[in-house]
Amino acid sequence: MPPKRASSGPTVIISGPVYSDGDASHRPDPSKETRAWEDGYLQVLADTWMRDEGRAQPGRIYKLDRLPAGYEAWERPRPSNPKHVDRWLYGHPSHKKFDSPNRFVPHFKYLMKYASGEACKCDLCSYGKGKSTPRTSSAAKRLTRPPPLNRGPVDEEGTPDVFCALFSLLKHEGSLSRTIEETASLDWRAEKPLVDTMAKRIPRQQSSKPRNGEIVLYLRPIPLGIELRQHPKTQQFFLQDTLHNRSAGFPRWFAGVVTQVPSSAGDTVSPLPANGSHEPDPLLLSVTGYRIEPLPSINDTDKNLSKQHSYVSLNLIRPFCFWKSLLQGIPESEWHVSIQNAIIASATVSLVDRQHFTGLWPDASILSRGIYVGAECYWIGDTVRLLNESPSPSPSTVVMRVQQIVTTLHNLIPEPTNPNVTTGNRCDKITVTIKGPVYSNTNLSSSPAPLNPPVPAKILSDPMQTFNTQWYPIGHPDEIHSASFSNIHSRLYESSALESYFPSLAPSTLLHLDTKGENITHARSIAAATDERIAARNGNRNGKRWFWAGCRAVGLDLASVNGVEVAGYDGERRPKVWREVLGVVDGRRDRVEEEDDEDEVGRENGGGSELNGSSGGDGVEGEDDDDDVMEIDPPDRKEKEVRVVVQVPVPVQGMR
Repeated sequence: MPPKRASSGPTVIISGPVYSDGDASHRPDPSKETRAWEDGYLQVLADTWMRDEGRAQPGRIYKLDRLPAGYEAWERPRPSNPKHVDRWLYGHPSHKKFDSPNRFVPHFKYLMKYASGEACKCDLCSYGKGKSTPRTSSAAKRLTRPPPLNRGPVDEEGTPDVFCALFSLLKHEGSLSRTIEETASLDWRAEKPLVDTMAKRIPRQQSSKPRNGEIVLYLRPIPLGIELRQHPKTQQFFLQDTLHNRSAGFPRWFAGVVTQVPSSAGDTVSPLPANGSHEPDPLLLSVTGYRIEPLPSINDTDKNLSKQHSYVSLNLIRPFCFWKSLLQGIPESEWHVSIQNAIIASATVSLVDRQHFTGLWPDASILSRGIYVGAECYWIGDTVRLLNESPSPSPSTVVMRVQQIVTTLHNLIPEPTNPNVTTGNRCDKITVTIKGPVYSNTNLSSSPAPLNPPVPAKILSDPMQTFNTQWYPIGHPDEIHSASFSNIHSRLYESSALESYFPSLAPSTLLHLDTKGENITHARSIAAATDERIAARNGNRNGKRWFWAGCRAVGLDLASVNGVEVAGYDGERRPKVWREVLGVVDGRRDRVEEEDDEDEVGRENGGGSELNGSSGGDGVEGEDDDDDVMEIDPPDRKEKEVRVVVQVPVPVQGMR
């Protein structure tokens, strides 16, 4: 038998729910009612919650720290008996009011257990569903047809949208700083350890090493005696038959997605010589090499090309950012179809592992560990090359050591009451920027400012130290710069890697390869014109150049990764069952109910909602760059590289 409420004793403050569906626009006429003393609600709700959870202790008084965001208690003297005061709680999305704390208890418990995905059983939420009839005022009795209720901030599969919950809390608190945890998503729980492993592995790797989810150019294994060479005059690549001392024609390049990287034994390997006939050193490269799947077209539903995977050694892989240089001299009609597919995918962007949320209403920022832009993935700590549009005749390379990847949400709006509005449409604009110190191999300080001294070698990143040049800070040595994601060219690769990629070029020129970004900008312009998803988003508007996706698999429109169906192509997703499994794991449920296929929401879309998908009325922009507006990918915008095996999702490494 639960303990009785204590009338006296020490007071224990209980934290209220993080998520709230409270509608701050639902308020009475202030000329007729006044704000009520809320302690009665705070004590009844906290005490009932603790007793129902079996956590109440005798002799203690429990009290909430606050009401759920958007809810307020109001009161007025009863007209027939002014000595009696009637109190109501406002804020329910139906715009009906609760007439007592006990009536609000079921809805409060629903908010506290929101992550479980269970439906609310309170009178107001059940009204109109044939479950119960609310008892209250004559106004409620006169209501013959209740207004439609917003189903709340959930994604297309019914999984709670943590970002909308944070938006609501920010609106209530005014300022907020929270770690992002998507504990209600089994996808997130399954993939989080893999993302953490990647975060530990990447800093130990050379920047030239391909990463999961990246698009690369590669050669399939070539016969012994055939070598990949670069002509010293034309700079074209060709195959040389050393056994017969004759040319074997142009190499057959493919473009594909890296879906598996070598084991830890390959983390410290340097690029092997361009001579493809050299046998890899087993101490430097795992036997299987990198698993690469040819990239199918994002404009075609036929994805069979990705099934023709190869295991490729590092010496036969090249960064896609140099595609024009590597394909020089090869007629376009002879390119493998995967290369055109990769070019069309060059305008895709997706974030990796959103970690922290901060905000000062109505603006907010989200810090992420990584971001995919076009072919490559960039992580905190990377040194990246920035596009240099300076008209200076002297070659200069500008790099940034990335310290933050920031998504800024401008002018958030409260939770929409229109059920037809996707919950992600919560701000006017989203900008994505990278931040960190910026350096150049030439001193770019403008006159009459004094020239900056070169940066000490101990401050330089590992890739910067591999070049025989001085590096100078741009601006003040301690200044942190911001750059749009669209200004990223590529990672700064080690000089030894570039020498391996382009053996006929002078070492002094390697740092300035494609300085102005002809390879990158050309591919992006083609993608903006040929990616049908971008064209569909443009409509009558011009200038949209990016496709924003919630995960890499959706961005590249992959049907499978490593043989596992992903995103909207996975027909075996069981999100409702997964939420019930989480309820059992977390102790909120005692068993998993039998699944009803008709109750599965959004399975055909692969689910997903949260921030990445339908946010930002004007799209996503690069900072101070009005042309870098990205339309947001609809329903399938969460990371969905999973499938059900015994009702548990199996994550696909590195694609979140």
